[in-house]
Amino acid sequence: MPLTPESDPPVSSRVAISLGASFLGYATHTGFLAKLHELGLRPVAVGGSSAGAIAAGLHASGLPPEKSREIVTSWAFRQSFVQQTPWLTQYIRCTFAESKPGLFKPEAAVTFLESIFGDLKIEDLSPRFMAAVSDLTTHQTHFLTQGSLARAMVASCCVPTIFQPLQHAGMDCFDGGVAHETPIDPWLEDPEIDTLILHRVMHPRDDAPTVVPFNLVRLTAEAHACASEQLLQYRLKLAKMHGKKVVVLTTRHERPALLSGTEKQMHAFYEAGARTAEQYLQSA
Repeated sequence: MPLTPESDPPVSSRVAISLGASFLGYATHTGFLAKLHELGLRPVAVGGSSAGAIAAGLHASGLPPEKSREIVTSWAFRQSFVQQTPWLTQYIRCTFAESKPGLFKPEAAVTFLESIFGDLKIEDLSPRFMAAVSDLTTHQTHFLTQGSLARAMVASCCVPTIFQPLQHAGMDCFDGGVAHETPIDPWLEDPEIDTLILHRVMHPRDDAPTVVPFNLVRLTAEAHACASEQLLQYRLKLAKMHGKKVVVLTTRHERPALLSGTEKQMHAFYEAGARTAEQYLQSA
């Protein structure tokens, strides 16, 4: 029987949802969360890395689903991640002076998000929010559960070498997906959580580039994907050892285009995530 917004949630409300790191996957994740909400599932916690942290933060902020959709499908949001980059001086400084260089400065993305929901604090949100970030100085991952929501969301997106780290919580924050593609560690011993739902966004393999530096970037990405997959399998076993039910869902679609991607394309990704959520709840 098809579910309706008035139906009882087929999954306990003692659910936490982790959204995976993925290239521009925040539209897909946002559609996934929106459909779960529409059909009655109310998680006690949401979190993620990189694109997953963006979608989780928008959901936890309490924005109407249509507003979140407007944000994640817009060109303005993508553009904000590079908008304040002083192009010439940035490259000179990164070449000769920066120990943690990055092509772009992400601060404008924080400003963009704060213009929408203000200086929301993570500790005031419901559902609870968690974003993974990497501290490459100490070689540790941290799970942000306090402080500025906007800064935590953007800090989790700072892919090393692509973005300069974002100063937050007293450290230089890089992409949480470095070690936690779909972060769940803080929830393993949480007595308020019985079920973990992990949503990943994957893309079909395309032809490998044969020209430097694109082939080097591709090879690095493949190595990272191998490590992420292995770490995820270990964490899934650990979650079951802690008595947690684990559901891993995957949405597959073409790889988003960074510069040529259109709002129509992003809307299609949003709908793809929504279909994954609906199919899951119908079969649960």
